[in-house]
Amino acid sequence: MGKTQSNRTLTAGELLRLPTPIILCVDRQDYTDAITAAGYQPVSLNLPLAKSISKNTVNEIPLVIFRKIRNILPNSEPVYLTDYEMLFDPRYKLDVIRLFTDLSRHYKIIVKWCGTIGEDTLIYSEPGYEDHKIYKISNYDITVIA
Repeated sequence: MGKTQSNRTLTAGELLRLPTPIILCVDRQDYTDAITAAGYQPVSLNLPLAKSISKNTVNEIPLVIFRKIRNILPNSEPVYLTDYEMLFDPRYKLDVIRLFTDLSRHYKIIVKWCGTIGEDTLIYSEPGYEDHKIYKISNYDITVIA
């Protein structure tokens, strides 16, 4: 399902045509320019999401997080997520990549990956930490740009 692409040129038109969420694992100016040209709105989730879920218990958060995020994201605009690390809180027991794919049913979405990439894996945090996660790319309907 998921695929990784390296050293490619991305255009604004191509970004808008890709049907799956894009996980961007590199920081290149030409990619940033294409994201901007395609009209993707940068969204930082951590602060507004933390405020939104502050009255929920840890057990309620996995049940309400999708709706809370949708309330934060701009309506019907392509979204570029740049700040979302709180989603990896192990107390929430979220499959963060699955959450991104679910959001992509309602939004064109690019995620600036805040971890590392391995062979067919996206890695968040370091081994030994509670929030350490390894996601097998081929298990998800995503496009990873490395």
